[in-house]
Amino acid sequence: MSNIENITGNEIPTRVLDASGPVALDFYQESCPPCHVLEPRLEKVAARYVDRLTVYRVNVDRDLAVAKRFGVMSIPTVLVLRNGEETQRLDGLIRESDLTTTFDRATDT
Repeated sequence: MSNIENITGNEIPTRVLDASGPVALDFYQESCPPCHVLEPRLEKVAARYVDRLTVYRVNVDRDLAVAKRFGVMSIPTVLVLRNGEETQRLDGLIRESDLTTTFDRATDT
């Protein structure tokens, strides 16, 4: 079971756009095999950044409008935002090392 919280479109303004630090959004679908492969990798890496980076998941089947808002064209896609602006994007087959590099950059202040 995931310890990364799911977020809905209604929560994006306060929990993502107005966040004081970097936020990562994982866009996924329940029926997406690569999304299932990414999940344990994301869990593992996110646990190392728990005090420096907030990670949320967005189910595109339930919140397609959020995916469209951020220009997500394929899944899985992980976006990193700071001050409401996208700073990094990963999509497709995302390796653990890709996540680590991206989260390191996001938390390097």
